[in-house]
Amino acid sequence: MLVTFVLGSVHAFSVFIVPIEELLELPRSEISLIYSFALVAITLAVLLGHRVYSLLPAWWLVLTASLVAASGLMLASSATSWWLLFAGYSVAFGFSNGIGYGFSLQLVGRVMPEIKGFAMGAVTAAYAVGSIVFARIFAWRIELVSLESALVTIALAVAGCGTLAAIMLRVAGVSYAVAQADLSHDIPVDKRKVVQFWIAYMASVFAGLMAIGHAAGIALSKNASTALATLAVIMIGVGSAGGGFVAGWMVDRWPLNRFLVGLPLLSAVALLFISISDSAVVVVALLSLVGFSYGSIIAVYPVAISNCFYERGAEAYGQVFVAWGFAGLVAPWSAGLIYDLHAGYGLAMVIAAVIAIISALCAGIFRLGKPA
Repeated sequence: MLVTFVLGSVHAFSVFIVPIEELLELPRSEISLIYSFALVAITLAVLLGHRVYSLLPAWWLVLTASLVAASGLMLASSATSWWLLFAGYSVAFGFSNGIGYGFSLQLVGRVMPEIKGFAMGAVTAAYAVGSIVFARIFAWRIELVSLESALVTIALAVAGCGTLAAIMLRVAGVSYAVAQADLSHDIPVDKRKVVQFWIAYMASVFAGLMAIGHAAGIALSKNASTALATLAVIMIGVGSAGGGFVAGWMVDRWPLNRFLVGLPLLSAVALLFISISDSAVVVVALLSLVGFSYGSIIAVYPVAISNCFYERGAEAYGQVFVAWGFAGLVAPWSAGLIYDLHAGYGLAMVIAAVIAIISALCAGIFRLGKPA
């Protein structure tokens, strides 16, 4: 949780957009690409991560990923061009972020199998909490000192938290290596099942990523004040973090398929009401519900995949996680495009609701909550 909490700061990047735009004198579209490419790097790291998780002791891997991430942030803090910012933030920080997040998630699932749902849910929830906390810290440092100071602050936080986490893992003697007793479960990855998970997961996170990317804009389109629009962004993060903890705890007690079907349906209902509501306060409340569903979904799916693929779970999760990267690029962009064409988010919310319903149908038809 300590590792993912500090790495979750990547999702507070929107705080940096205007200061970087002013510093480098570049259009906003180019600055936004820094975050988009960081998401691509995170996705690639999670996809390929299973190949490196066992190469180093757990504490060494966490320490190495943290120090590389911190180095990338330090490079970004002194960037005088888009390319230096891309190399430091998108590539070094982004890829190390994906390694740290993916490894932490898989590690707790292995070492705490009796409370796998709660452990993995807590790790994903900490990622969401980090985005909330560091958004406030970044804004404070930028206003008080400078953009460079904000980036140096997160670099020091990543290095410090990563070092502390590495020490804790070293003292605990935690190992990612497959136990001999578990090798009987080492079956080949079922490609058809991966595709089924990919479709269902992409459709389930689409709504959440669209709402996260446009929360303030959605609220403003309902005539919300600036303060209420800011609250919408915060409430989505709070909902996401709460969803991770609650769903993680409940998934150890209830059948997984209930969550894989029910959570997207919850998103769909909230999105449809957002599309027709004229009350900004109601819309903010509904956005927090979408955030809760999203946070629950990203906590439940790793557990479902781990249960389905056993010791090949990390490899399968990496392949399925590509769906998150795809949705992360397409969902916010498509919502912006629809807003430009229709001067509102109503149609975007309806489309996202339909896609969420497709996820629920896929999970129900394919019975993804059942072990292979």
